Amino acid sequence: MVVQLTKKDPRRLSRGGGFSLIELIAVMIVVGILAAAVAPVLSATASTRAAMAARHLVRDLTFARQRAVATGTRSWVVFDTAAETWTVLVEDPASPGRINAAVLTDPATSGPFVQTLGVNQFVGVQLVTAAFDGNDEIGFDWLGRPLNQTEAALAAQGSVTLSGSHVVTVEVGSGFVAYTPP
Repeated sequence: MVVQLTKKDPRRLSRGGGFSLIELIAVMIVVGILAAAVAPVLSATASTRAAMAARHLVRDLTFARQRAVATGTRSWVVFDTAAETWTVLVEDPASPGRINAAVLTDPATSGPFVQTLGVNQFVGVQLVTAAFDGNDEIGFDWLGRPLNQTEAALAAQGSVTLSGSHVVTVEVGSGFVAYTPP
């Protein structure tokens, strides 16, 4: 048996499976460009979620007001800044008064009408303040007029502030609900 030795082909270099410096630099440049394009989108996400939460709050306050007008019974929206929630309550016509108000069933979900911030679609959104004549709840009478916690007419414009300075206001007298973006 004859064993023939062959020389290595000088044109074929043995590579250890690594990347060249030029390939690494090219990948780093592409990653840098993608990061620069994505960063503004990600920073705007928190503001977009807060704006969505503010619009949701406008909808819920308007619903409570319209329900009070339609049914002739007072509706209440109670804010809890510690728990990051707001709850829609309705009074029992047989036993009126804020103290006897019960949580409304949400017609959309068939569950309790409670909205929680900081989770699900509102992750990162906080309930900063809720101020209605020094308290954290507002009611609406059968004419849609806003009421404070003592069941008297609201004396000053009420407001709710969400993270990012998103403000929802309730006007004195009319109960008009408006959203003011930052």
